[in-house]
Amino acid sequence: MEITKAIEIDMGHRVPNHKSKCRNLHGHRYKIEVGVDDKVITTLGASDEGMVIDFSDLKQIMMDEIDAKYDHSFTMYDGDDFRGSFMRLYNKGQKINFIPLIPTAENLAKHWYNSLEDKLSDRNIKLKHVKVWETPSSTATYEGR
Repeated sequence: MEITKAIEIDMGHRVPNHKSKCRNLHGHRYKIEVGVDDKVITTLGASDEGMVIDFSDLKQIMMDEIDAKYDHSFTMYDGDDFRGSFMRLYNKGQKINFIPLIPTAENLAKHWYNSLEDKLSDRNIKLKHVKVWETPSSTATYEGR
């Protein structure tokens, strides 16, 4: 049985080698959907009987791994030429994430998938996909290995 949960965050980024305006600093209202696919719990009397995972438990994992780290932050590629300038801002307390990938929707979907996979497997829940809306009409979905 597959279930999904979505959250939204506000985050800035840049795509340093983009041919157009996305190479500039800008932000989005991202929507992130996580899909898990597992067996429905049948333990009689359990709080989560009849569920794959309680939606609130899935949301909490997403909030811990994505919202707490990325909402109202700026995310940039470790190899970005602007890294030095942003390290100075980071050292002054600004919420900046340096990741080993250019922060496109495709790479963010994969990055967030990888950060959620261990947390869900600790609960014996199989992560199926992470879908990222960068705009209301543009999405990227990563379905794992």
